[in-house]
Amino acid sequence: MIGVTAPEWIGIFIGMIIGGLAEAWGISNPEILLRLGTWEDRLFVGCIAIAIGSGALALYGLSAVGVAFHWGIKPDYVVGVALGGAIFGTGIAISGYVPGTVWMALGEGRRDAVYAVLGGLLGAASWTLIYQTAFGSWLVTYMNFGQIYFGGEVGTNLTVGFLIAIIWAAIMFSIAYTIPRYKGGKSCAYVTTHKSYKLSEEEQAKYEEAANVLLEGSSMPLGKGNLPDKVNHHWSVSSNLFGVVMLSVGIIIGLTVVLEMFLHQIFGESTTYSWMVAQLWLTPSVWKYSNIVVNTIGWEPFSDIGTLFGGFLASIFFTRRFQAFNNVIPPTWKARFGSSQIKRAAGAFTGAYLMLLGARMADGCASGHILSGDLQMGVSSLEFFVVVIIFLLLVAHLLYRRG
Repeated sequence: MIGVTAPEWIGIFIGMIIGGLAEAWGISNPEILLRLGTWEDRLFVGCIAIAIGSGALALYGLSAVGVAFHWGIKPDYVVGVALGGAIFGTGIAISGYVPGTVWMALGEGRRDAVYAVLGGLLGAASWTLIYQTAFGSWLVTYMNFGQIYFGGEVGTNLTVGFLIAIIWAAIMFSIAYTIPRYKGGKSCAYVTTHKSYKLSEEEQAKYEEAANVLLEGSSMPLGKGNLPDKVNHHWSVSSNLFGVVMLSVGIIIGLTVVLEMFLHQIFGESTTYSWMVAQLWLTPSVWKYSNIVVNTIGWEPFSDIGTLFGGFLASIFFTRRFQAFNNVIPPTWKARFGSSQIKRAAGAFTGAYLMLLGARMADGCASGHILSGDLQMGVSSLEFFVVVIIFLLLVAHLLYRRG
């Protein structure tokens, strides 16, 4: 077996790669996830599907030929994971953030990300308190089937796992290839099979609006025809989720997660909040969950620092979306709740509170469950993803519906 264990500080560079590329995608902007909730823009689903598919092929293919990885499949305690996913999806619908994008947004200079960090810390603290109770213990033990993936128990049947990963990757790539990015738009499958197809006026309007949304609040000069201009007005707003740039970035992120598993551990970003809570308020000598986190934490604090700096560097030099903490409110939120900074701060805080409470309850978030977990084909992560999407769509529909 070929295997290594890298020092924890290497996580900074892993986080910078993922944070920088994801900022270029645009998902550090809460409007992108709010539009996912209203099913107006499916960017996140397509990009994550590409990363999961490519990563699963690499992970199980290399494992089958003798490369050792630091696996991190989450245990499937069915009720707790489902409840955590429901709370997590609700939090995304309100805030427009997941734990990792909060750090990217902070690096991008978004004002509401400051309130999201504070809400996230309180959410993580709340789970630490709940974990101490009989209800918390019941949530993580009732119907707990342990660490299982589509091929069986962890560490077994990896050759079978590779064959299943081929099917899993085909499903993921098919989603990215066939799902239209914009509501009312056309999929990559349609565009590539209809060579004469041109964007409709509706699609063109959404294309241009997406570029304006990504740049709103930035006072940095963009220029014409240079790299930042292309990123903002072509690549990151493309309706073609299976285009060369989107596909390449998705594959790189998927392979980076696999590299991280080879070097040290899975990619996850919500544990850091609980670690910070343990350092600031809830000491490990008193609180069981704080004790678990402090004694098992890996390089998550380093990778989260890297994610923040990756978002910062990308927004300064690559996309020029740095906000400088200007007064910017996501359009979807503004259309429903107005321009009040107090309301938006409360929404970011409350949504992030629920999002982190749900993440820690389910033992993972968009990074640890949806990206890293589904890349490993973990059963608990698939359950989590399905429940998150259901509640994200449901709550967003109730919050932002028009008429």
